[in-house]
Amino acid sequence: MKKLLIICGGQSSEHIVSRMSTTSLLSVIDHSKYQVTVIGITEEGSWYQLDSKIQDITKETWLDNATKVIDVFGLLKSQEVAFPVLHGLYGEDGTIQGLFELAGLPYVGCRVLASSVSMDKIYTKKILDTVGIPQVPSMYVKRRYDNTLVVVSNSFEEYTDIENQIEKELGFPCFIKASNSGSSVGCYRVNQKEELLTSLQAAAKYDRKVVVEKCVDCIELETAVLGNDDPIVSRVGQIMPHGEFYTFESKYEDKESKTCIPANVDPSIQDKIREYALKVFKAVDGHGLSRVDFFLDKQSGEIYLNEINTLPGFTVISMYPQLIQDLGITYQELIDKLIELAYQR
Repeated sequence: MKKLLIICGGQSSEHIVSRMSTTSLLSVIDHSKYQVTVIGITEEGSWYQLDSKIQDITKETWLDNATKVIDVFGLLKSQEVAFPVLHGLYGEDGTIQGLFELAGLPYVGCRVLASSVSMDKIYTKKILDTVGIPQVPSMYVKRRYDNTLVVVSNSFEEYTDIENQIEKELGFPCFIKASNSGSSVGCYRVNQKEELLTSLQAAAKYDRKVVVEKCVDCIELETAVLGNDDPIVSRVGQIMPHGEFYTFESKYEDKESKTCIPANVDPSIQDKIREYALKVFKAVDGHGLSRVDFFLDKQSGEIYLNEINTLPGFTVISMYPQLIQDLGITYQELIDKLIELAYQR
């Protein structure tokens, strides 16, 4: 029986999503195979060992009977493998992965480099440009430490004439996204020039790097990658959001939003997306799992990368487990496989 450490919560804007994912995971994991310890990290950064009898971590009572962890490093050294069910900053960006590396603890998911660059939308784009992955036209806006917003060019020169440059290069509407955020948190659609600075300032509260993308009338498509050196790629799934785009609320709260596997698009397009997904995973040196998301332009038929998620959602409605189940791998088998892959260092 392996000593399995599951870590949830965290200090990111996706804190509650992590707890939702962990509740789903605990409901199906084979407890005859694993001696499970569940750690909850509060939004303030405190670590607690949760009550072993807890089943629903989404409730406000999730910390009832929990014990505060004083020696975090000692806890990590006492375990055999970790499953960080953490989304967003400090969980998906290479920081906690570095802590596991220091402790010599095998862990589920991508390693430090892949986690870090994949979390940062700006640098994901820069790396994947080098391997020819098509991406939506975009610009990089940075909040300087004096709170001034500037456009950063490809040669890293900075310009303050933000509104006119974005209007000239991308036009309106456009999308604004905090570079290091997920679950559509810090993401805004800007329909006219007058809304631009307000939305940039709002996104910059989540991260000082902000990506501005040209608006594409698109179909949202996703695929799942599983493995290390010889990963497998799922069929393509389709997101059908209820609303203008796939917001946090439409992902987790709106029952009118739906998913479809396989996607309702031409098989040749699906094949190309799967080919791109594999290339993306290898380009960032992926490990274990990732969900790779794409846009399909309804007018031109062009495929664009949206993003790569190295620790995708694991709730009962999340696309990654659904795509893997479509391959014939159950949720429980997926957990076992990911833990097995964690030991390949």
